[in-house]
Amino acid sequence: MGKYSLENYEKYKTVKFRPYPLPSNDAQSRNGVFQYVSYSWNELEPTRGEYKLEQVKAALNTATNPILMIKPDLPIWVKGHEDECFAAFIRKVGSYIDSDSRVEGVVISTLADGKEEWNAYTDSFEATTLLADLHNAKLIQYLREHGRGFGLIVNCSEDNWITCCEAFAKQKLQQVWKSYPVVLHFTDNVCGPNSRREAHRWHASLSNLEIELGYDLTLRRLTYPENVSSGGSLPLRFWFVNTGTSRNYREFRLWVKLVQGEVSYEIPIHAATESWLTGDLVHNEIIQLPDMPPGNYTLSFGLFFEDRTFINLNIQSNVQDGYYEAGTVNVEITSEDPLLNIWDTYYPEGYYPLEDPKLPE
Repeated sequence: MGKYSLENYEKYKTVKFRPYPLPSNDAQSRNGVFQYVSYSWNELEPTRGEYKLEQVKAALNTATNPILMIKPDLPIWVKGHEDECFAAFIRKVGSYIDSDSRVEGVVISTLADGKEEWNAYTDSFEATTLLADLHNAKLIQYLREHGRGFGLIVNCSEDNWITCCEAFAKQKLQQVWKSYPVVLHFTDNVCGPNSRREAHRWHASLSNLEIELGYDLTLRRLTYPENVSSGGSLPLRFWFVNTGTSRNYREFRLWVKLVQGEVSYEIPIHAATESWLTGDLVHNEIIQLPDMPPGNYTLSFGLFFEDRTFINLNIQSNVQDGYYEAGTVNVEITSEDPLLNIWDTYYPEGYYPLEDPKLPE
């Protein structure tokens, strides 16, 4: 690091945590593979009004990133108005499954490919991601006109990958991945080179074959002060990076933990994680500390889902209950908070703003 490095111009003494990446991230591999939870209509409603939906929830316990698919195979009791009966069945399934957060998505499969069945999916699966077939332009247009967000299911192979590219371009679907997942179903037994290349270009998050899709979050650097005041301010500068092919579509939050012996404090960070895509992800925040006994505290951080399960980061660091240890911070009792307004005239990335040019006299 040269003597003119920006880091030599900090306004306060800092701790810089730069973890090494893991040799390989098995967690990222698990992120990118899905399994169908597939049942037929005649299996789940063999007799009109008698449903066997318990087996669907049982299958969710063993499937990896389960995607629900209901095949519209007619039960023997259906004697007419098949699409209306199937729509009513889909509404029943949605009322039973929609609240289950384990479901990564549900494929829109229909008998007549009409509005009655489409409405059944959009009405009954409000919390679950709907997956539309890439080549079903009529369905995609319908979902757009009704303001319903959707992901894509792409049936891809080395024979039709160009056709898939054309469908993405003609329907302007290149930005879908920023909000909803793109799921690939490779119809070949292996993923060929063209399909693999396009999978990354489409920012696919899941596939039925292991080709290293999904998110892969790591921390490049965390910077914070060596000394802070009890009840005062703690400036934090995070630099994450997502080296995967897609974003993480589940809601999660960033937390910081301070521990000294048996005393610990967990503090939520207001990072806009819902907008984190791929590449570099920077978040700077000054958090307010509670009144704490003085001393050295271990500072840790973690990314947690709503159910408090945590995201495995691709870094070498001591981890406990989802919190990764970054270093220590010294808490002092002071009469004032010297870091409260530290960023008012000082950019948090470590350099001073240039002055605006003055008008000539």
